[in-house]
Amino acid sequence: MFATLNAGSCPGQQEFGDFNRRGNTLKSKSPFLPPEDPKVASVACACVCVCDDNWGVIPPPCTSRLCSTRIPFPTMRSHLARNATTTPNVYRRLHAAGHHHALLRPCSATALSARRCLLDCPHDVPHIPRDVALCPRTSKRTFISLFTPKPERIVKLPHFDPGYNVLLQYRRSEVEQERPPPRDQLVTAFKRLTKFKADTNKPLNPNQAFLLRTALHYLLVTKPEADAPVDLKMSDLVNAMEAALLPPKGSPEFHLALARLLHEEITRKRLILLNPDERKVHLIKDDFARYIKALTQYGGSLEAASRVKEFWQQLKDEGSVVNFRGAGRIWIMVLQGLANEGREEELLQLWEEAQETGGIKYIPGVHQVFVTYYARQDKIEETKQWYNKPIHSGFSPTGETLLELVRSSRQSSQKWNEWLLPVFEEVVQDPWARKGSLEAFLQWSVLALNKGPDGIKTYLQTMASGEFYKSREVKVDVTTINLLMQAAQEKGNPYMAERFWQLAQDFNIKANVHTYLNQMSYRLDANDIEGAHQIFSKLASRAVEIEFEEDLPVMNKYIRVLCAQPEPNLQQIFNITSALEQRHAVLEPETIVALCLVFLNHDKKFDVIDTLSLHSVSISHIERQQIYKAFVDYICSPQTTTDRAWDAYSLLRQYFPETSVDDRVRLMESFFERKKPDMACLVFGHMRAHDNDNMHPTADIYVRCLEGLGRCPPPEQRPSDPASSLKMVHNMLKMDTRVEMSTRLYNALMLAYAGGGDPFTALDFWEEHITRSAEGPSYNSLAIVFWCCELIPLGDRYARPVWQKMLRMDLEVPQYVFNAYCAAIARSNAAWGRKMEEVFKLIKGTDASLGYGASMMTLGVTYNALPDPVSKDEFAAWAKEEYPEEWARLESKGQKETEFQGPVFNITRQFEA
Repeated sequence: MFATLNAGSCPGQQEFGDFNRRGNTLKSKSPFLPPEDPKVASVACACVCVCDDNWGVIPPPCTSRLCSTRIPFPTMRSHLARNATTTPNVYRRLHAAGHHHALLRPCSATALSARRCLLDCPHDVPHIPRDVALCPRTSKRTFISLFTPKPERIVKLPHFDPGYNVLLQYRRSEVEQERPPPRDQLVTAFKRLTKFKADTNKPLNPNQAFLLRTALHYLLVTKPEADAPVDLKMSDLVNAMEAALLPPKGSPEFHLALARLLHEEITRKRLILLNPDERKVHLIKDDFARYIKALTQYGGSLEAASRVKEFWQQLKDEGSVVNFRGAGRIWIMVLQGLANEGREEELLQLWEEAQETGGIKYIPGVHQVFVTYYARQDKIEETKQWYNKPIHSGFSPTGETLLELVRSSRQSSQKWNEWLLPVFEEVVQDPWARKGSLEAFLQWSVLALNKGPDGIKTYLQTMASGEFYKSREVKVDVTTINLLMQAAQEKGNPYMAERFWQLAQDFNIKANVHTYLNQMSYRLDANDIEGAHQIFSKLASRAVEIEFEEDLPVMNKYIRVLCAQPEPNLQQIFNITSALEQRHAVLEPETIVALCLVFLNHDKKFDVIDTLSLHSVSISHIERQQIYKAFVDYICSPQTTTDRAWDAYSLLRQYFPETSVDDRVRLMESFFERKKPDMACLVFGHMRAHDNDNMHPTADIYVRCLEGLGRCPPPEQRPSDPASSLKMVHNMLKMDTRVEMSTRLYNALMLAYAGGGDPFTALDFWEEHITRSAEGPSYNSLAIVFWCCELIPLGDRYARPVWQKMLRMDLEVPQYVFNAYCAAIARSNAAWGRKMEEVFKLIKGTDASLGYGASMMTLGVTYNALPDPVSKDEFAAWAKEEYPEEWARLESKGQKETEFQGPVFNITRQFEA
């Protein structure tokens, strides 16, 4: 007895109408949903299990002997249809266009998949007597259980940031020119996503920045209705600007575009809502500073410099320069931006203008910009000049400046340390030295002077005593110990880093989250997996509070180290990934690659699917490209088995439809190298069926596919068979209106048909197309047609007229064409009992007629073409006598036995279209 869900009644299927259920997979009748590989579609889609008590679900039988309920073989099938408009699928469809910001066209929806939902027994066991002993329940494999299907594993659904799915739906409607979501939904999605990013300090990835910019432009050009419940307020725009200012991992192009649009709208609203005095306050304190920060942070420092000059001149004209608080901070941002972009000339010019027109002094922030810029350029003389320049009001250099000098001394020559020695002597002898400067000295002592915990302890005791240093901020705390541990780790000495932590116990310092992360990192560097796991257990037990996912870089490193072990501990990997999944943490692309490859090598396909489903929608286009490139490398690796390679390709095709054409061609050729032409042709067919026209094969790709079929024809397939791989590719070529037929394409078709055992069809292309075309045959065409003549009975009748015409035209015949002609004549003569003298005379006459003698390949190709051992022995005796050197080279290649032709030499005979 079965309770079956009607496929047509599923709400997720209403958009596409009628569906038929065949077996366990729902097949679509809609032209918008072409059928796909059911193996892939059934595992890669994001499904939701649908069960409704109103459908009359019959519970399965209770297996307990104490239960009197007996229901014969009841089960319930809940078919899980993936709607083509679900967010994960929409995200992959938008990526199918192959460009991360244009998102030109969505890819086609995949086939719907069916899932089976098995419910636990709901029956209670009533009125159990007290004297009845309850035995442990043991599972039994009954006869009826043989026919009960196992429940399929449900793919983990990805977690989307608040509002992100609505933005994806809007972009899909824009691409497909459909009606967008309601305006209030878009406004709410915009506000939720930007507020979430600003509150959690998580940067927008490039895709999210692009979608926000697109949605904001739409909201600004369309007017809200009079009774609109929600609309963008000033606080929402400020939140969005704060989110846009968080530096992303990928390209900042769309972050800058979003910041420009936000600044324009914020400025427009300020002009409308505020009076002139309030307007100036906001522009000076917040809005303008945010916009300048965006420009300098995302590569627009030249524009920022121009804006600051204009803004400063405007304030001077209005007489508001005196009230311009924070001017030094804005000028320093622009200077730092120019330094980060390596614009030395503009940097020096702007500094001169800042002093003259802006009245900016040589404060510690400016000192830091110039010193760090020249230190990173490894220009020690310029660094000395700017460092020794007196700082305004007698201030000391910042700790960040000294830390940058420490990094430069670490990466450069000894001359830096010789200069830094008196610099740090001055620092430690200054009673008013700041804590950051002293910590930079401690790091330099570890990195440059090779001081260990014993040598550093004296300095720490001096800092902790408070007797010499007068500043209240100078103390030994957990930050000081963390910096020392980082210096030891940078030095590549995890034992020293551990000793620094032991040193912290002498000062009663308690560990914070960064301490644990440092410990975990250097233990991983030392391949101390057990020690790193102990730290992970402390973090998992919330020994310290993690605020803004500071642990993610180290956790990613931990997973990669576990995956790199000779025998990875999969259970430990699952524990870590499960803990991160509960936090909705997004892994780094290198970690995703490491996990996927480990799971593929251990045949854990569902875990690969879960990993890609959870993380592939939350990363940028560049990061996605990094992942699919690793998949391509894995598939093409000779160490990967064919089954695993095909599983990896199925997942690659499902989750990364934007895979480039070059990578797809590489995959196709890798399957040809594996002697799997059917799989190679499927890869080619997927290119041809791609929704993005830019992914379709070109004439060159058709040629490469047909050449592969010629080298490696599908076994047990005749080319004339309508279901053959060659016929499939040939039909695609006939229907492809963008590919113009040429001699090279006809050559490839001849190779494919001749290699597949149909040389007569190959000769038809020669007679009906190549010889009658305006382009005419190429030398490769001649070699291929002679090879076809070699494969057919009495092939010399076709070959001789072609050869005679070549001689009459006085062509310069390449040797590989002559070799093919010799093989065709030799095979025909030997097969029909003719004498070999004609072949001998033909080879010996090459010196006079063609200008070159017989080569090793001439003898080898001719010998291998002979059909029987008798003719082979006769030819071998003649060749050994006439060409002893070439024959000796040929014999050094070795021979192998064949079933019908006897021995053949191990030489490679390549034909190209």
